[in-house]
Amino acid sequence: MKSRTTLPLILAVVFLCHSCKDDNTGQGDCYDDTSIQQLQFLGSHNSFRTKTYEPIFDFVINFASVLPEDLNPEGWDYTHVLMSEQFSQHNVRAIELDIFNDPDGGLFYNRQGNEVVGESAESGIPELLEPGFKVLHIPDIDYNTNYYSFVSALTAVRDWSQSNPNHEPIFIQVETEETSVADFLPDAGYAETIPFTEESMVEVEQEIKSVFGNDLNGVFTPSMLQGNYPSVNEAARAGNWPTLREARGHVFFIMSESLGLYLNGSEDLSGKIIFPMAGPDDSYAAFVKMDNPISNQEEIKDLVSQGFMVRTRSDVDTQEARSGDTTRRDAAFSSGAHIISTDYYIPDPRHTDSEEWTDFQVQLQSGRAVQGNPVSYTGMECE
Repeated sequence: MKSRTTLPLILAVVFLCHSCKDDNTGQGDCYDDTSIQQLQFLGSHNSFRTKTYEPIFDFVINFASVLPEDLNPEGWDYTHVLMSEQFSQHNVRAIELDIFNDPDGGLFYNRQGNEVVGESAESGIPELLEPGFKVLHIPDIDYNTNYYSFVSALTAVRDWSQSNPNHEPIFIQVETEETSVADFLPDAGYAETIPFTEESMVEVEQEIKSVFGNDLNGVFTPSMLQGNYPSVNEAARAGNWPTLREARGHVFFIMSESLGLYLNGSEDLSGKIIFPMAGPDDSYAAFVKMDNPISNQEEIKDLVSQGFMVRTRSDVDTQEARSGDTTRRDAAFSSGAHIISTDYYIPDPRHTDSEEWTDFQVQLQSGRAVQGNPVSYTGMECE
């Protein structure tokens, strides 16, 4: 018979182990010695964004049929919860941040679209007056966001990461944006965006260091992947990716836009923070973005087999949430893409009382934050 002093200790250990198993910030222990290139992760698209200000949305939707595809408001009719909630409650491990250049501050302080609906353009948000990259979807008309600046968004990721140090890796896709309403309606008072330059790409890295520190503690960099290989491309093809255990507690920065500016004439990624998402023949490519998993199904499988990490999208512009069609979602998973990006890690809540919406949802089949890749993983699935 166990003594009365040891029994509570045994029970405490049992309950602690049980709680660890149920905690989605540290699941997948049986994958810990598996390369992350043999796994799949769930991502969110435009992870910062909340729904368009309703009066503007109602106004713009009346002109949807004549607007350019980039400004079609039907594709904006979704929203996101805070990234900390995405991580803790919905198994998201990849995010996307759209950043706009604002070196002097104040460029996006006024929202000209508000005047169209008879309201003041002044936002009243002091953070928008500060210099630095701003996070939003489309200036003036689709500006609602959970994080006004790149620094505040990264701070939210860092704080959650430090509070959950055993988490699966988080992939942060940085999108440098320059599109604005002024491109289509010049001389109408809308914000004219500032192009990115080689200097501003250096500032992107400086803002990352301002949050994660000059030593980049917790950031997995291209040099860490490259190791002793001649390039990150060769390292990826050779399978030099970290195991899940080694990648826990880390973030990866990836980017597909402004690569020429970021590389600044050199293909050497030594000292760089961000992984370029590029073509498989580029010496600096380890990540590849291929957003259509239906038309590119076989190409994605081939890239995965070669050792690259691939990002794709399981739904676009609210279409699948309205129709309930899972073809693209199923193709995304079966392609072997590693990062499956969605707007619907939670079904649209309107599906319960509107025939226009369905309960379409995207989650890993494992119910965890990681699962075996159907193309590159050959081990036993975790239960």
